[in-house]
Amino acid sequence: MKAPEILSPAGSFEALKAAVENGADAVYLGGKEFNARKGAVNFDRDELKAACEYAHLKGVNIYVTVNILLSDREMEKAGNFIDFLYSIGVDGIIVQDLGLGFFIKKNFKEMELHASTQMTIHNLESARVLKEMNFDRIVLARELSLDDIKEIKRNTGLKVETFVHGALCFCYSGQCLMSSFIGARSGNRGQCAQPCRLPYTIVDKEARPLTRKLHFLSPRDLNMIEYLPRLIEAGIDSFKIEGRLKRPEYVAQVTALYRKAVDSFLENPEKFKIEFEDKKRLAQIFNRDFTTGYYFKNPGSELMSIDCPRNKGIFLGKVTGFNPKSGMTQILLEDTLRVGDGVDFRGDDSFGYTVTRFFANNKEAKEAGAGTLIEIKTKKSLPKGTPVYKTSDITLIEQLKETYRNLKLEKKIPVDIEVAIKKGSPMQIKVVDEDGNISTQKADFITEKAEKKPLEQRELREQIDRLGNTVFKLRKFTARIDDDVMVPFSVINELRRRAIEDIEQQRIKAHIKLTPPGNWKENLKNVYDFEKETAHPYTGLKFSVRVNSPEAAKAAIFAGAEIIYYGGEDLSATFSSYKEAHKSARKNGRKFYLVFPRIIKNDKMKLLSSLLGELRKNGVKGVLAGNLGVLNEAKERGFETVADFSLNVFNSLSLNLLETLGANRVVLSTELTLSQIKQMKSRVEKECIVQGKIPLMISEHNLIKSNVKKGEEVFGLKDRIGKVFPVKVDENGRTHIYNCDELCMINYLDQISQSEISVAQLYLTDETPERVHYVVSAYVKAANKAQEIDESEITPDFTHGHYFRGVL
Repeated sequence: MKAPEILSPAGSFEALKAAVENGADAVYLGGKEFNARKGAVNFDRDELKAACEYAHLKGVNIYVTVNILLSDREMEKAGNFIDFLYSIGVDGIIVQDLGLGFFIKKNFKEMELHASTQMTIHNLESARVLKEMNFDRIVLARELSLDDIKEIKRNTGLKVETFVHGALCFCYSGQCLMSSFIGARSGNRGQCAQPCRLPYTIVDKEARPLTRKLHFLSPRDLNMIEYLPRLIEAGIDSFKIEGRLKRPEYVAQVTALYRKAVDSFLENPEKFKIEFEDKKRLAQIFNRDFTTGYYFKNPGSELMSIDCPRNKGIFLGKVTGFNPKSGMTQILLEDTLRVGDGVDFRGDDSFGYTVTRFFANNKEAKEAGAGTLIEIKTKKSLPKGTPVYKTSDITLIEQLKETYRNLKLEKKIPVDIEVAIKKGSPMQIKVVDEDGNISTQKADFITEKAEKKPLEQRELREQIDRLGNTVFKLRKFTARIDDDVMVPFSVINELRRRAIEDIEQQRIKAHIKLTPPGNWKENLKNVYDFEKETAHPYTGLKFSVRVNSPEAAKAAIFAGAEIIYYGGEDLSATFSSYKEAHKSARKNGRKFYLVFPRIIKNDKMKLLSSLLGELRKNGVKGVLAGNLGVLNEAKERGFETVADFSLNVFNSLSLNLLETLGANRVVLSTELTLSQIKQMKSRVEKECIVQGKIPLMISEHNLIKSNVKKGEEVFGLKDRIGKVFPVKVDENGRTHIYNCDELCMINYLDQISQSEISVAQLYLTDETPERVHYVVSAYVKAANKAQEIDESEITPDFTHGHYFRGVL
């Protein structure tokens, strides 16, 4: 049975050491730029080089995250960074941007390329597209079941990486615009502000609360340690631990326990068991409660941690009383407490702190065990029965620090050393490491006959075994020594040092690429020059309208829309009603595209061929594709395809790559500015959403079913400042959250045209036919200079999105 890779996070050099010294097979980390965890310390270029040398000496791979969307202006700078990573022997690069991935494989052929979970790869057909693009590994969407994962692995041959422990996102990774539209901090650019960890109230259409204020978007932490046998048997290649923003002690603990668990199962599958103490240590180091995510089923409410979005710790005890005179709170402990531990008092107004002093049995104490009644200072009186949690264990933290700071505990590489000493010949040493690297060295000194005391094998071994300041340890020692010979210890030590240094260099150089990079700067220039020369000629602005009812489609057509996108996230509803809308479009000479859902898992994708066949039979010629799998299948069937905004096209390379993958037009990322869009040159038409409530989140979790009584009509989520984000649940139980303010660019159509946007899309799904007709008419009149309309007439709460401000 193949051993999976244990892949650990590192947000700092100390976290890297914590991962390596506790058993990681590989570590993923980020540079100071172009990575999705800009809040971490991260690594500058000198540190990246040192990280590679340190890890490679220890037999650990390094993967660097370049997993954000890149603008055209950043592409050359990113190329310089990739070139540097290639030169220092980085083992793999994790990317989100399709264009960057294509660029890397074209110019850095030996570099292993990993598709980030930010690419939202969630079906077999999408995975196959990446295989055709020469990706080596896919980090699959965390919403996939184990059966989905097995099917993708079995039918692609790609390496598959899945998360096994750590924080989860509420939204499909790569599809979240919540942080971006609330505060311009884009998750797709490494700046997520984590609005999913904030409190919200579920409200009805009149903004009346249906629930109390809770953390409805905050998931528990993933924890698969007890189910590793099933994941190993499924053939998953790499077990990824989330946590580049976590402290080194967390990395040390989680890595060590997953290393222990995997090794335990592979050594003796029948006796595999996670000990209670190990489970407790995992919970103590950090937890928001644990979940197995979507591996085995949709967990429903068991996915979420709505009462507490931060570390919950482990239960410590309950408040039994309060002394108002002394300000001391009494707690009956159910676990050990020590000075230096972190505690959290849970209630309507939760608070916590680090314990600096407490009393037990009327005496100041440094430690107290379960069953002890203690007194501790608190800032206020707490009700009897208030639960108390230990959020940090000072003893555990110190133990974990030792694992990567104490050189005596350092991870060592076993070597076999063979020595030959023959009178009249130079001493020879041969060192072989566990990877088969060999170093044979000969001394300059000619072995002499001993005049006094001959060299003993015991003394020789002692000198050869002096490896303490290296990363090696002696596993096997053999020696052939003539009788009555002498070699100075200085010669023996020098020869050992040379051989060990040679092995060190071999271990580092084994990761250096043999094939030089292509002339990527010239190639990049040529690509951009070619795109400018062959760019699609701009012929003016057209309007497309996205609707999901026949009546709304007719209203859009009669109001002047030239392109109809019909359908959306409810596939069955779309196919049961599209014929009437298509008939109206065809009768009036309008282009008609059927909209497929962004998320279509393997089970529904198996229906895609027959669905496309039905469309073809009924004369539908166009498809709006929200994922790579649908795009590829539609292209293969000869449909005119439009790539949707969910494919996150942020630069010209991605734009033109999608043309080669079958797109006739591309709806660009909603996070681009007009000036960035103008710079993008393409052989296909550019389309942008200019009106509507932008989808900010799509989640596999059914927010309404899990939190609201049946029959109550939910409108949205109300945040701390009173903004309400509309919520819809589709036929698959997926939650869709939309922006509180409606995008409205009706006063800026000239600027849109000047940016060479060919199609302006009005995103009007779920709107009434009357509303659709009004908005489309307004835009057509504004484009024709027939009427000036104030934005507030279109919608009272409007935004210009990122067209002028951009994202961080």
